[in-house]
Amino acid sequence: METNNIKAALLVVIAMTMITTNDAIIKHLTQVFEIGQIMFLRGLLVCIFFVVIMRVKKQPVIVKAAFHRWNFIRALLELGATFAFLTGLSMLPLATASTLGFSSPIFLAILAAMLLGEKVSLGLWAIILAGFTGVLIISNPFAESANWAVIFPIACAVLVALRDIAIRYVPNNIPSLHVAFTNAWVVMLGGGLMAIFQGWNHAELSWYLWFFALSFAIFCGYFFYIEGTRLGNLSFVGPFKYVSVLLAILYGYILWGETPTLSMIFGAAIIIFSGILLLAGEKRKATRAERAAPGIE
Repeated sequence: METNNIKAALLVVIAMTMITTNDAIIKHLTQVFEIGQIMFLRGLLVCIFFVVIMRVKKQPVIVKAAFHRWNFIRALLELGATFAFLTGLSMLPLATASTLGFSSPIFLAILAAMLLGEKVSLGLWAIILAGFTGVLIISNPFAESANWAVIFPIACAVLVALRDIAIRYVPNNIPSLHVAFTNAWVVMLGGGLMAIFQGWNHAELSWYLWFFALSFAIFCGYFFYIEGTRLGNLSFVGPFKYVSVLLAILYGYILWGETPTLSMIFGAAIIIFSGILLLAGEKRKATRAERAAPGIE
């Protein structure tokens, strides 16, 4: 598959918008439901979405290629990351859980350099670290007393980085739709097993209706994120996950009347500036490549 970092970054931005929406809804649902129950019910609806779309597109629901071991490894990493993050989300403030989860690009850059041989320049390291600093300024997670639950979003960050590495070993003949579908049913079954041990809580119908919006959001997040990470260099597209923080600020202001503080504005400015630097660097790289091509003076 040909690399296109600009398009990949756009896909990741779309994916993170959907995933942040999913996180906000889940935070609301944890008031009533257990983590395994949420994973199962959301996964069930997501699987239905996948099946309907594949039938509409006249694609087979089950393909032999999807049973490739790396496709399953990626899905199991997704299962672990999902459980870790949702557990942390239920026990920590949203900002704290999200911030620690956003350390994954740092792990990703390290692992991409070690396992995939991707070149990560000092400048790119600086930009990645600056973006993470912006996230820390916005969320300020260390202002609270220490909480052992922070281990869950940190574990999620490591698993997400490994998951994004694993996609590079998934054969290109497996369509992104089927890679995402594997994620969905593995997470669904994993959530079902957890629900057996955690118990099954009951609630009014209005609470269950949230799962439709939740499932649609995570379905889009699955699909667009897989497309983005397959299309671009991991060390480049990783920092664009920070757009989720900006959306979280917007959600807080519109839905809960939370006015952004100066630290939030400053942190957001760092994140946006980091993204601009990444895009500018990619544009300069493309320009140099065009000039170096045969026939170009």
